[in-house]
Amino acid sequence: MRASNPVKEVHHIGLMGEELPAYLNTLKALQPKQFSAVEKALRMLLPQVDRIDLEVNDIGEVELRLVERGIPMPARILSEGTLRILGMLALTGAANPPPLLGLEEPENGIHPKRIAMIAELLRARGRENVTQYIVTTHSPLIADAMDDKSLFAVRRLADGTSITPLNAWGPLGRRNAVSNALEHDDDEIFEPVSERIMRGDFDG
Repeated sequence: MRASNPVKEVHHIGLMGEELPAYLNTLKALQPKQFSAVEKALRMLLPQVDRIDLEVNDIGEVELRLVERGIPMPARILSEGTLRILGMLALTGAANPPPLLGLEEPENGIHPKRIAMIAELLRARGRENVTQYIVTTHSPLIADAMDDKSLFAVRRLADGTSITPLNAWGPLGRRNAVSNALEHDDDEIFEPVSERIMRGDFDG
């Protein structure tokens, strides 16, 4: 996602996001309103970003930069999290959205205050039933923001990998469910998913 691309018309960011600069350049030229929508969404998630800057260099390649507080930041020095979020937002402009999209730790390089917004964006995209998102995360904040049916605990075991849906834990999985079941007014004694992750309840 950091590499420059030859100038060409492309309509997808590539399997690994490798054509993100050329894709954004195409989007800007052919669908400027959609490109502006991507910029606006990016500024909401990353307020330090002024705009997306695309420039064709001397050898005919599109270079991607994000202008942050007036300073152009080349893609090669952007955080992985920033690039992943930009790639995810860029796909909203795809004429043929992918049926499946994998994101690895989208919280990396993102301010903790913005993680809940990223989680909500993922939930909103998932509700569109166009693209299925598989997200790996170590962020308790993302886990807290997701529905139980979307959460799976992945553990490395001696004989392989275990993947368990969170809702298999039943009413003990969430603080509110336990509180309601016991009709207890003081739910401070119960813990959200984030605290259970930090305590190691789901570790192998």
